[in-house]
Order: sequence, then C-alpha cells, then structure tokens
Amino acid sequence: MRVVGRRSERTFPVLLIGMVLLGIGLTIPGVAWPEIAGDLNRPIAQLGLVSLAYGSGYTVATLVGGAVARRWSIGTILAGAAAMSATSLALIALSPSWAVFLIAMFGYAFTGGTNDVASNTFVSIRRGTRSMGVLHGTFGVGTILGPLLVAATLALGGSWRTAFVAVGIGQLLYLTAILVYSRHASVPRQDSPRGVDGLRITKPLIWSLAVFFMYSGVGTGAGVWAFSYLTEYRSFGVAAGSFAVAAYWAGFTASRFSLGLIGDSIDPNRILRWSTVATTIGLVALWWSPTQPIAVVALIFTGFAHGPVFPLEIVLTPRRFGTGHTANVIGFEMASANVGSALLPAAIGLFVAQWGLGAVLPTVIAITIGLTFCVEMLRRSSLHVERLNREDLAL
Repeated sequence: MRVVGRRSERTFPVLLIGMVLLGIGLTIPGVAWPEIAGDLNRPIAQLGLVSLAYGSGYTVATLVGGAVARRWSIGTILAGAAAMSATSLALIALSPSWAVFLIAMFGYAFTGGTNDVASNTFVSIRRGTRSMGVLHGTFGVGTILGPLLVAATLALGGSWRTAFVAVGIGQLLYLTAILVYSRHASVPRQDSPRGVDGLRITKPLIWSLAVFFMYSGVGTGAGVWAFSYLTEYRSFGVAAGSFAVAAYWAGFTASRFSLGLIGDSIDPNRILRWSTVATTIGLVALWWSPTQPIAVVALIFTGFAHGPVFPLEIVLTPRRFGTGHTANVIGFEMASANVGSALLPAAIGLFVAQWGLGAVLPTVIAITIGLTFCVEMLRRSSLHVERLNREDLAL
C-alpha cells in the first residue's frame, strides 16, 4: 500500500534537494581528480583508491542502514547525515595530505550512504514508481552539475577545494530544510501482511545483491573513468571532456525522469532487460567510435540506457521481499552496490596501471555483460514471490 499524506508531500521535495547534492558529490571527485592528484602529488591511476575509500564508506553506511531505520525516524537520520556531511566536506576542502583526504572521503561517503538508504526506503514505501523515477532523476541532475561545478570553479581561477566548499554549503541548506519541513518524517515498521519473521537468504536476494554489485561497476566505471579516458586517451580537451561527462549524466538523468512519466504502464522487468542490453551496445559503440562526436553520442546513449536500472530495482524491492524487510534489503542492496563501486573501479585502476587507459572500456563492457545475466536470473527467480507480495502491497 502506498501511503501519500501531508507529511509525505512535505518531505518529498526536501529529499530531492538531498539527491541533487548526492549526485554532485559522486561526480566531482572524478572530474577534479587531475587537479587533486597534482595538488597531493599522486599518480593518475590512484583514482581507484579514491573510489575505494568512497565506496567503503558508503558500504558501511548501507550495511547498518536497516538497523538505523528501525531505531530512529527518517527525519532524524536525514538531519544527522546532512550535518556530518557538511563536516566531512569541510575536512576534504582543508585536507593537507593524501591520508587526510582519503579519511575525509570515507566519512563523506558514509553520510551519503545513510541519506541514500533513508530516502529510498521512504519513497519505495510511501510513494511509488513515479516518485522513485523523479527522486533518482534529481540525483542525475546532481551528476550533471558536478562536472560543470568543477569546470566553472577552475575557469574562474579557483581550486578543486572550492568545489567541495560549495557542496558543503549546500548540505547546510539541506539540513535547514530537513529541520523545518521533515524532521518528523517516518515509515511503517511492521512486518508485511504475510508475517515473515526474519529475512532469509534466498535466490532472489542473492541475485539482487549481484545485480547491484555489477550495476555499480558499470555506472561508476563509466562515470568516474570517462573524463580521464577521454582527455588522456582520446585527446579530448578539458572543456570538451567535461561537457562529454556532463552529457553522459544528462542522458542518465533523462531516462530516470522518464520513469516519472511512464510509471507502472510498462513492466519494470521488461525495461530492465532493455536497459542492460542497450547499455552494452552503447559501450561497444563508444569503444569503436572513430571520431569525437560519435564518442559523445555513444556516451550519452550509454547513460540513458543505464539510468533506469537502479531505481527500478529499488521499486521492485517491496514486491520481492515485503514491506517489513524493505529497509533491510535496500540497505543490503546499496551495500552490495557500494562494494561494487569500491572494488570494480579500483580493479579498473589496476588494469589502467598495467595496460593504460585503453583498458577501461573492455573491462566495463565485460561487467555490463555480467549485469545483463544477473538481471535476467533475478527476474526468473522472483516471479512467484513478486506476485504474492504485489498482492500484499495492494491490501
């Protein structure tokens, strides 16, 4: 059952602000990395270590997300995460050394993961597919703004540190909005009508975790490494590379907003199948592309194709596991995604160190093929239980 009341109506716009900031925070390290690496005297291949620190912080937050959601209200969790995020961003901006930067990045990612679990749990239970599409669409807006923020900061003579300060100010504004409009936001904590007492390890759960793991390798691998690949390997200029990465995230965002228009008119499982196949095609086209314009078009197509996977899998979570387990499962799914976002881009970094930036796309394509297989196996293993839990959600 979707519960859309006055509190939900007031909280949802606030969540959108948080997701924009979350998207900015994901993309600015990758685009700012050449400047960060030069400032902190690190080799370009160590971007994988930044992804590892970020992904590790996110993973820890999402693993405990379900337990946190059972103890505190959504509003309290969001407020705490925003306050800690602003603190972590200040530390990143002031970091005098590589070690401090990585520790601060871990803390910042931890707050982002906490916010992510709380927001997705609230929307998956209180709202539905349309709102989930809009929620993740605004995340995509943030991923577009991130590269543009870094490019503008550098063009105006600022440093990479200034970009992180700007995001920190945004987090303080987000905290203010939470305290004014959403501090009492919450979700039901009771079990599903079928009264499942404990979350069991089942084939759908295993395949779901595999999907999120592989998904993050595609999204983070393409998004984080695209700028370095285009500028250092494909001879794009800095401005052209920034535009191409922003365009990738624009396509990513457009596909997510389209879910707000489609709603449940098309079976989510069918969209998921189309998305993974199309993502593979887009990446192969990017690898093959003989000219820069074709490469940009292929990158945009890849982002558009890949965008719907995460929100649709989150929307399907209550149907597959019941509302009583939604917060826990979403936490585990996001933890798996962030293990993937930590390990897989770091693995790409190892390949880059060994064979150069030309290794990026073949590796991401192989991960995408794995994602396509996992999505199909999850669909097949979930058909029966999804029908049962859909009946529960309709009650």
